[in-house]
Amino acid sequence: MLLPRPRSVHRRPDTSFTLTPELAVDGPPAWAAIVRRLLSPGTGLELPRAEGGALRLVADEELPVEAYRLAVDADGITITAGDDAGVNWAVQTLRQLLPPAVLRPAPSGAALVVEGVEVDDAPAYAWRGVHLDVGRHFMPLADLFRMVDLIALHKYNVLHLHLTEDQGWRFESKRYPKLQEVASWRRETRRPADAEGDGTPHGGYYTQDQLRAVVAYADQRGITVVPELEFPGHVSGVLAAYPELGNHPETGYATATTFGVFDEVLNLDDRTMAVVYDLFEELLDVFPSRYVHVGGDECPRTEWLASDAAGKLAAERGLLGPDQLQRWFTAELGAWLAERGRILVGWDEIADDGHVADSVVMAWRDSSYGRAATAAGLPTVMAPMTHLYLDFYPSASDDEQYSIGGLTTVEKVYGFDPLDGIPADSHPLVLGTQVQLWTEYMPTTRRVDYMLFPRACAHAEVAWSDPADRSWDEFEPRLVAHLERLDALGVDYRPLAGPHPWQQGGTGRMRRPDAHRAEALA
Repeated sequence: MLLPRPRSVHRRPDTSFTLTPELAVDGPPAWAAIVRRLLSPGTGLELPRAEGGALRLVADEELPVEAYRLAVDADGITITAGDDAGVNWAVQTLRQLLPPAVLRPAPSGAALVVEGVEVDDAPAYAWRGVHLDVGRHFMPLADLFRMVDLIALHKYNVLHLHLTEDQGWRFESKRYPKLQEVASWRRETRRPADAEGDGTPHGGYYTQDQLRAVVAYADQRGITVVPELEFPGHVSGVLAAYPELGNHPETGYATATTFGVFDEVLNLDDRTMAVVYDLFEELLDVFPSRYVHVGGDECPRTEWLASDAAGKLAAERGLLGPDQLQRWFTAELGAWLAERGRILVGWDEIADDGHVADSVVMAWRDSSYGRAATAAGLPTVMAPMTHLYLDFYPSASDDEQYSIGGLTTVEKVYGFDPLDGIPADSHPLVLGTQVQLWTEYMPTTRRVDYMLFPRACAHAEVAWSDPADRSWDEFEPRLVAHLERLDALGVDYRPLAGPHPWQQGGTGRMRRPDAHRAEALA
């Protein structure tokens, strides 16, 4: 009942191994540390390193990146891997072979018996991501560490951290402190359909040292944190702090209190570009990720097209008009990042005016944008809203809480194929796939849990496992068993049969609106 499904599993029901307090680890110190980090809390075992220990760690340089072999028999447990990531994933599999109680942060006395098994496993894709928007609703620091643990259990290896939005800036800037003083909070929150706001300020930000700790914690668990600073649109908060970066500073700006796409964008003159580079310099100092996300989606050209200054700026830069400023910005920032050994990632709009060389396209509007990017020879992450936007309703039930709209069931997520419509010779350009959590309608961690799981369980298998013979009928029993693990972890997931009473919208402010009920039935 493993999830995601390994490449091959051969069970030995006639043999088993019991983890005892005397169990020791025989292997390299760094790998032994991985085993202790993941296995000791829930089992209560000290797992000292000792030659001849029954939990053996074996290096095999012939194994691909992230691949592993796990063998259990009466004599012990053997993990074979070629790198740290492979060891991480092997131990996550071992945790799933043990009782669900071992996933808790302290032991509960469950018998630590593992049935005999041989697992040979490796991921289908190199990029297996979860996107988390902390701009619309701030997530407390402790919950970021928890999120890392949850997605690591599912063998995700990318946490895409969406740090900035119209509604809030979450990254501490030592050079531009008004970003945390002004842009990190809004005076209230009003959903677009509400007659008035809630009257309650909302905000928060992470210090650079806090984020360094998240990066280190994730790295220890095989996860890369890919940061995103959103430019040149979605910048209401930035402009509230530094109005001179906008096209109409005389009008005044405010951190957005509602959600949507706003006309306000950066002015992209030399002074603004200097600020952008300063901010990314600070970002690179915190996040070592090879990939850096620069946003680029939903950037109206309205202000640029109406601005004489923008027209003059475009002409000075040899552009045909101000409508080309976004592509110029993306290319300039991409070259700047490349000089520093980083790779620009952007939402698929970065390719609307011509593909930007040496960039990665994150296809979100639908899979056709990913197919176009790969046809142009660009590496691509498939993240289409049609299947992988988890802010959409998880069912058509009237009981669901008010969400942004759309319908993405767990079955629909499981049926997604990242390679659909892409010629075989372009398959290597598909780096992988990612689910998106946009948090306009997720003000709490409990709500994030509900919208993420179990749909992320289904996507984890899409991202990790061989698609051959994939079927919902085979997957569903494993998913049902896996939910016991989420119970042990205290995850407030959505039951497959429908929401618990306390997860429903009821008749008040979180009631599913009539327009969304009609949409679901259409």
